[in-house]
Amino acid sequence: MPQGRTLLVAVDDSPTSQNAALFAANNLARPSDALHLIAIAPPPSYAMTPAAPIASAGAVAALSINWEQQRKAEEEQCRHMLHKVVHQLPQSRREELNIHRHVLPAGGGASGVAESVVAFAKEHSADLVVVGSRGMGAVKSTLMSLVGLGSVSGYLVHHLHCPVVICRGREEDAQQQTKRKIMVSLDDSEASRKALEWALDNAVGQDDELHLVCVALPIPYPVVAEDAAASEVLEADEFDAATQDSIHYAREIVTKAVDSAAAKVAKDRIFFKALAPEGGASDVGQSIVHYAKENGVGLDVLGARGMGSWKRAIMSFVGLGSVSDYVVHHTDSPVVVIKQH
Repeated sequence: MPQGRTLLVAVDDSPTSQNAALFAANNLARPSDALHLIAIAPPPSYAMTPAAPIASAGAVAALSINWEQQRKAEEEQCRHMLHKVVHQLPQSRREELNIHRHVLPAGGGASGVAESVVAFAKEHSADLVVVGSRGMGAVKSTLMSLVGLGSVSGYLVHHLHCPVVICRGREEDAQQQTKRKIMVSLDDSEASRKALEWALDNAVGQDDELHLVCVALPIPYPVVAEDAAASEVLEADEFDAATQDSIHYAREIVTKAVDSAAAKVAKDRIFFKALAPEGGASDVGQSIVHYAKENGVGLDVLGARGMGSWKRAIMSFVGLGSVSDYVVHHTDSPVVVIKQH
């Protein structure tokens, strides 16, 4: 297993974010890791300086003093928040972890938070970034993305090359967990192979269950004319055969993954299944989410092929979009997104 990783957790004043930080500290960080908890201080808000000749040197100086006081107060609140998060950890955990706390100024852009996190992650060569999700719906997220805004978690997934963990921030996730169920969602891509590799090296413990799933690609049902009764049976037979071929291919993918995982995980702790696609535009994502919920999965790991933000927003607007986006928006458990490059 890799040693000495750099883990970065973005923390704000919401319970969701703080539970995500506790999840990372309790369930992802190892004693040899550097765990960086960062809080982003919002930019001070102040009135515009009056135009000359109304403005005086004293008014400008007073404005600067007020700005500085506000900045210091915001930074002190951030430090207090990080202190509170750390002291929610068990004493034994605090002693064995290499924890660093940082208060950073907001960067540019609509909120500045996501940009500052990305800059810090790149500067420190982060191996993993963890962030809480406040559950912005897919429609709202799409509309916000179209106008250049959107969620912090979505920004991080699509602007960082390292794995990103998105947590709903539930209280049960914040606690130290044993005998977890970790699911890797597979396909035939390089990103999927990296997702399995990451899960085996970084997530699966000796008491955990490993669930490997692959969703068969959906086959479009043929549309036939009303007067084509003779050919309709043939079309249906071809559709059934193509569907079975797709499920068989999914089964081959997941079986090969079992063989790879068996080198590091006992076979009696590996569960695998080829899933049939469900209806709707995001049928692959729906199948993954339903399996995770029905089987009590505690961590979902999947690859992302790196669809650009503009294309992703347009595709989501017409009801499509990436599988990773769908899973992040619809599952309750933490999700690790592994980029292809």
